[in-house]
Amino acid sequence: MGLQAQAKIGVQAGLLAGTVVAATFFVADLARLVPLATPVALSCSFLGPCKMSFDTPLVVESLTIILLGSRLAALTLLHLLVFSALGAGAVALCHYSRVPLNALTGALYGLVACSVVFYTAVWFSNAATVIVLPSLGSILLVNLLAGAVMGGYFQLASRKATVTTPTDAG
Repeated sequence: MGLQAQAKIGVQAGLLAGTVVAATFFVADLARLVPLATPVALSCSFLGPCKMSFDTPLVVESLTIILLGSRLAALTLLHLLVFSALGAGAVALCHYSRVPLNALTGALYGLVACSVVFYTAVWFSNAATVIVLPSLGSILLVNLLAGAVMGGYFQLASRKATVTTPTDAG
């Protein structure tokens, strides 16, 4: 299978891993009885302050709901784009280093690469001064899980693509 086909599977793996990360923090927020606290806090740090002032309560409520929805949509899109790039990056890194991408190597990649990307974004956005970030342990654990999902999906999808793709008889 060519590198372009592998990269496509890597993007799909990244999307799946990004969804797992979002779902994990969503469930954790629900367990703490503060639904959407993590994405709202991250959107306020990455996408700018969440403060508005209006005089009419109806306008405030309406605009707050619209703003919250648009911020969550923007953060989700950004999150999935980053994980798509991380999935393609995992494929390229493993391809050029001649290391198979599977759940184990994916977990290591997730632990390192996903964590570096997250903390780099936090550093550039100065998010740590604006919000209370999830703990280092939870970030590392979730990124380890995301990488394992990414690598496992890539391995399964690659195997399936190889089996279903007809070979050249020429």
